[in-house]
Amino acid sequence: MQKKRRAAANSPNTPVARRRQAERSALSDRRLTEAAIKLLVKSGIQGTTLQAVGERAGYSRALATHRFGSKAGLFSQVLKAATADWLERMQKAVGTKVGAEALCAATDATARFIRERPSEVRAMYLLWFQSIDPSAEYHPNILNVHRAQRRDIENWIRAAQKAGQLDLSVNSRRVAEQYCASMAGIAYQWLVNPGMPLGLMYRQLKTNLRVQLQARSELRLRVRMP
Repeated sequence: MQKKRRAAANSPNTPVARRRQAERSALSDRRLTEAAIKLLVKSGIQGTTLQAVGERAGYSRALATHRFGSKAGLFSQVLKAATADWLERMQKAVGTKVGAEALCAATDATARFIRERPSEVRAMYLLWFQSIDPSAEYHPNILNVHRAQRRDIENWIRAAQKAGQLDLSVNSRRVAEQYCASMAGIAYQWLVNPGMPLGLMYRQLKTNLRVQLQARSELRLRVRMP
């Protein structure tokens, strides 16, 4: 028996079988996550059960429970997938930009994300706001996402300062906190009232950012001039 197992492990077909199993697992994870997002949007947090997710994804009732363990595990996966998509879009749009231009590029990327993935955005916000409940087991996941977002913004501000494009008096942490609050507020208002002029709000935010950051730099330069 042991010889047969060793032979199977050393078989040239074993890597292929493992790869196919990994691909099937990735596919089922994606389908389960998509099903969870649809259920969250349609039925809310209470109505999104592991059993319903498994059935909607086209699998057995028990697969979602086996894969995620609990609703908290499922919701953590939804947040991981949705925020990874959003953050990747922002980072790609920003590229090598720094300062106000980086923030404006991130704003445009978020606006596109909302237009192209409205269900993901709604699911994210449902879970974000639910996370303030002391009993929410996925609260640490939310904190990590927000920390990562603020860290990126602080880095963009510091890079602009290092390049001489932004005055050193600008507090990168304060800018990051204010920007994140503004972005979260705009998206939340749109989710509550889809008739709100989302594009106009984001354009105004970009204008404010450019004026705020540029004005501080230019004022400092004028003060230094003899």
